[in-house]
Amino acid sequence: MNAMNAMNATNAMNSINSIIVSIGNELTSGQTIDTNSAYLAGQLDMLGIDTLSHVTVGDDRAVTARAITAAAAEAELVLVTGGLGPTADDITRHALADAMGGAELIEDVASLAELEDFFRRRGRTMVDANRIQVMLPAGSRAIPNVCGTAPGIAATIGGAMVYVMPGVPHEMRRMFAERIAPELPAGQGVVVRRILHTFGTGESDVGERIADLMARDANPLVGTTVAAGLVSVRIAGRAASAAEAERLAGATIAEVSARLGDWVVGEGEQAMPAAVGMLLRQRHQTLATAESCTGGLIGEMVTDVSGSSDYYLGGVISYANSVKRDLLGVGDDILAANGAVSEPVARAMADRCRDKFRADWAVSVTGIAGPTGGSDEKPVGLAYTALAGPDRTEVHRHVLPGDRPTIRQRAAMTALNHLRLRLRNNG
Repeated sequence: MNAMNAMNATNAMNSINSIIVSIGNELTSGQTIDTNSAYLAGQLDMLGIDTLSHVTVGDDRAVTARAITAAAAEAELVLVTGGLGPTADDITRHALADAMGGAELIEDVASLAELEDFFRRRGRTMVDANRIQVMLPAGSRAIPNVCGTAPGIAATIGGAMVYVMPGVPHEMRRMFAERIAPELPAGQGVVVRRILHTFGTGESDVGERIADLMARDANPLVGTTVAAGLVSVRIAGRAASAAEAERLAGATIAEVSARLGDWVVGEGEQAMPAAVGMLLRQRHQTLATAESCTGGLIGEMVTDVSGSSDYYLGGVISYANSVKRDLLGVGDDILAANGAVSEPVARAMADRCRDKFRADWAVSVTGIAGPTGGSDEKPVGLAYTALAGPDRTEVHRHVLPGDRPTIRQRAAMTALNHLRLRLRNNG
């Protein structure tokens, strides 16, 4: 199947669309991160159902009603979370009734019995305020909640299926998995998603090399994202069968990898630390670390990978000059002549670390993470990374952008990337 035929096959599938609406002042104010939308989008994706948008609104009846109405006009499936509790700010059932043309709220007898039993089994008395949780818009039906007090609500608005769930994540997830997902129509086709991680260049450079693959109507669909210093290429292949979707995604992964070359770190769960670990294990070699401005971040990254004890020996956090001198053996003359943030000190840190741990490889970092401590000669973001190996020691100078956490993260990733490239290219 060529690219045009694949695209036409995808368009012919006409997968149903969805919109996810999350409700709560705690979400719009930034006090709480909306994990419900991410979970639901992922579940819908596995069902072959496309998500058009995530909508977040506060605890306002009119605004919520408009959001539900607009979502139902645009998508065939609307998933709503939050606002089903017993307090005055829980307005979702009222907003849903408004979106259903001003439907009357009616007490659901079966839900009331289940709610009373919920409290009885826990030895508690149900207060009258809880009765609002079993009030449903006329024409809707209750979705049992086996984890909490608020039943969900299923309704139809125009041609759209609308499901309202509690905002409490564990209640929402179980209700969706056990009660809602089995009711949903099967999405058309199968989507296979792959992700390729790159490091050492910017998103614009990556995008330029794969620009022709990133057409918005292409199949597979290709896009880029940036996080934790990595530029990741995301690939989604859709086809009538899992095998064909996998073939499409795999062919695109191979093409992207060929174009991006040494920038490619790994695929899927294999980000920088795992890629370095794999190469060290393949070569039966070991690593030690000497860190100043990164404060042990490189060691943390390396040991986040299960099995890293096969190749990681340990490290020294030489934040103070006295530790650089006393534990690593960096000479006072080198420190005095060059300052802690310098090429000679980075080189000495790596060399002494490699010797002390008797490691095949040692990486070191020294820099100014800010926001204070910079100067015209040595600005905030200046970092030296050194790599000592079996045949030579290399030092690289960087001026890294960002705030303190970002600079430290980039410095640690950059140091590991130098090691990855040396290992990949046979030293």
